[in-house]
Amino acid sequence: MSSPAMPLNNAHLREMPFPSTLYNKLPHINDMHDAAANHARAHAVLLGIIAAHGVAETFSVHLIHKHFDLPDGRIMVYETVKGTTTHQDFVLCSPRPPEKCSNARGLYFKASAGGDMVAYEFTTDPGADLAAHEGFVAAFSKAAIEMGVQDVFALTAMSICPQNKILTEFELAQALSTILVSDASWLPAGDVTESTTTDWLADQEYAQYADGSVPGIIQLKCTRTRSQSHYNVTCSTTRNGSHLGHTPNPFPEAPEDSVLIINGTLVDEGSKPHAIISQALKMVDVVY
Repeated sequence: MSSPAMPLNNAHLREMPFPSTLYNKLPHINDMHDAAANHARAHAVLLGIIAAHGVAETFSVHLIHKHFDLPDGRIMVYETVKGTTTHQDFVLCSPRPPEKCSNARGLYFKASAGGDMVAYEFTTDPGADLAAHEGFVAAFSKAAIEMGVQDVFALTAMSICPQNKILTEFELAQALSTILVSDASWLPAGDVTESTTTDWLADQEYAQYADGSVPGIIQLKCTRTRSQSHYNVTCSTTRNGSHLGHTPNPFPEAPEDSVLIINGTLVDEGSKPHAIISQALKMVDVVY
């Protein structure tokens, strides 16, 4: 991926493949529950810059984090998977070889020197032409660096057709991937009582903070995960039958390739969650 096939066309948004050596230095999600609340003023200012520039339909603020380290030569890519008769729409985030992602473009951008922002995660969803917003991007990057939050808050270049839904993310640890779903009611009841907020839209009321004049203490709601962890799916085999050495099959009466477990709970074969997870695992370009 020397350059994206559907670039955002903005001189300050750099969309070259992000090296795994740099990606692996990003903070882990478990270390970021309080990061937004601890930088509430910067959070308000960055949202204010988005609101003041009138680009809230195009950009948002994202909490910088990773779930897994990337193998060499991979980039983290989000892909929307359309629903079928057996499962709902979902988003798969997985490590992909750049040469197999010619249709990828930048999704989350970290502030860099000189007013640029560098893409560290990518998506195959289309984005708008952002050539008209070079001044905004430079202002956002400059503010993030001046406030010292270039490793806390990223800029999201949203999809042309955003889902406008709250998505719940859970992990496919053996595939170094995550799945995001809008309906998470099938996840084990009572397992997660809180979650970490990772995305914020810029309401117009934030425009008053764009110049940095944030009065007093801004109350920012940012909840955390239960016991600093996340839903985790384990599967005894990959799509090609190679064992990955994670949770062994505790149900010998079931075929190994049909066994999926979420935090110790068996996912029934033929159910919607089983269909989602199975489809995701088939799509992951497995890393050995």
